[in-house]
Amino acid sequence: MSLRSVDMQVLLPKVSEVNRNQPIQNQQDQTQQQQFAAQMQKQTEQQRQQVQDSNKSEGAKIGQQAKEKDRSPDPEAGKKKKDQPSEETNVKDPGKGKLLDIKI
Repeated sequence: MSLRSVDMQVLLPKVSEVNRNQPIQNQQDQTQQQQFAAQMQKQTEQQRQQVQDSNKSEGAKIGQQAKEKDRSPDPEAGKKKKDQPSEETNVKDPGKGKLLDIKI
């Protein structure tokens, strides 16, 4: 496909316009990329802090539950539970407790 002189007359003014607009477009793209990177970094930091905060609250809940289990209305009932292992502790799955899956 060859260019005709009429096509060249239309294309030449547009080339200079594109030359002016291209650096502006590149700068806008770079600015958007920087904003996106800053937003991702901020979001990652928030998620990292959120996980640590939730672990602290879960630890408090577990501690409270353990204290409530230790308190029983009948002191002899607590001794029976401690002396006799429950059925759940007698059944052991050989595969349990050896591997831990962690997602990051």
